[in-house]
Amino acid sequence: MIADEFLTIAGPALRHHRGADSVTVTAVEPSPHGPLVRWSAPLLAVERERRADGSATFVGPVPGPVLLTLLARVLACRWRDGAPRCPPDWAERLARKHRPVFGQGGFECGGGWRWLWQGAAELLQEHGVPAGFRTTQAKEKFGSIRWYYDCSDDFEYTQSLVDSVEHLSAYICEECGRPGRIRQGGWLRCLCPEHANGRRIAGGS
Repeated sequence: MIADEFLTIAGPALRHHRGADSVTVTAVEPSPHGPLVRWSAPLLAVERERRADGSATFVGPVPGPVLLTLLARVLACRWRDGAPRCPPDWAERLARKHRPVFGQGGFECGGGWRWLWQGAAELLQEHGVPAGFRTTQAKEKFGSIRWYYDCSDDFEYTQSLVDSVEHLSAYICEECGRPGRIRQGGWLRCLCPEHANGRRIAGGS
């Protein structure tokens, strides 16, 4: 089930990445973080593409391996304590546990994304929270996460991790954390088929 969730989310999330068809799950192993997906993706680029156009530099999408590393941790968090469930006070618990990342919290989104926030916070703290890091807003907008932050000592890893959270949220149900897609109907939301209530996938794909 965990491997299926991983591939179901990774497939559409990486559809514009070259080498995405090389992604395979090699194992799901116990770890201190929870059941962790081990994956292989030999053809995915490991560097973020940069392109200069006159005086401007354009930064490409987050490399696939960064997205997959975050996704594996997110699913480990989701299945860490058995069948996933989201307590009503998930936001307060998350903010207390990861105060250096989220401060006082104030998540403006559904509980299905709690594991995405949690996985990212764990990775950021393990990597080292940059000096002056402060989350200023953590919200939903147009069906996916917007994570705004200030940082006096910015690192490329931090921006890549934040970008990865925002990207993956478009493929994870905001209500329950299962694989989802952004759907139209009143306002855009990322939902799994069970919570879609007949809403169609935005763009029809």
